[in-house]
Amino acid sequence: MRNKFYMNEFQYHDGECYVTFNIVDLNELKGEIQVAITRQGKISVVTYPLLSDEKGYYFEYGCEYKKLSVNDFEEVT
Repeated sequence: MRNKFYMNEFQYHDGECYVTFNIVDLNELKGEIQVAITRQGKISVVTYPLLSDEKGYYFEYGCEYKKLSVNDFEEVT
């Protein structure tokens, strides 16, 4: 069974270019989120710790630990 967040997408401008994130897996039990990251034509699949606060789940990206909320991801049709 696929996670309801599977392949949901979010775009973020990191000050230099747009970075596209697609959720590959969100595992609440392990506390991990796996995302496919597309930046300047290169694709990486990375697993981050899944964190939570009063607004829901998020993970931290980049050198500045930018908080990216899972709720900001949208379903790709």
